[in-house]
Amino acid sequence: ARAPPCQTRVSFARETARHTGFKKRGFISAAMMRRPTADGAGKPVFTFSGAATHEDTPGRARDEDARPSVSPARMAHRAVASDVTLQMLLSNHVLFSAAWWVATVLSTFVKTNGARKDFDDIRPVMLAIWTVFEPCRLYIGYAGNLQEKVPLLWGFVALSLVVSLPLAAYFWFGQEQVQPFDQALNTVAFILLVAECFAGVNGARKVLLEQNLAFFEGER
Repeated sequence: ARAPPCQTRVSFARETARHTGFKKRGFISAAMMRRPTADGAGKPVFTFSGAATHEDTPGRARDEDARPSVSPARMAHRAVASDVTLQMLLSNHVLFSAAWWVATVLSTFVKTNGARKDFDDIRPVMLAIWTVFEPCRLYIGYAGNLQEKVPLLWGFVALSLVVSLPLAAYFWFGQEQVQPFDQALNTVAFILLVAECFAGVNGARKVLLEQNLAFFEGER
């Protein structure tokens, strides 16, 4: 025998009220996504691919008091703002930095004929500063771009301008006995650093605009 329409509406309202806690936590319960029917079970409003329902599984017992199955998957509320150009430059610069360090050390070893003391007193200091700051610069560039953190992106740009570019300029034409190999190597390094500065500024601007848009949309 079919239940009276009023009883169906009351049972459906109770089931919906019992699961309002899911809505407060940002989830949508199964009761909220079902239309009331005469038998009191409700009919799904939307059908998702891969989602099993009572109609899809014949012979399955319906338990009215069972907790609704909530899918853990949640949709992104905004687009990804990470800069692809900056990420490509950083990925390539990781490999280039390792090759640059090895090439610079070998070049210095050849210039000094394997002597323990370098006749250029500034060059070992500059190389040590580069060894300390370059991994930190690349790391905060990766973290700022992939995690969309504006302070890290601006820190990456600041380190590039204040530390890396002066070091590249020194090894380009400031050190003693500059060879054509040094000029070619550091020309590529200087061009990459300038491109990363522009890409870092553009990436920080994109992330900031996207976060502002998400904030004002959330206030509506």
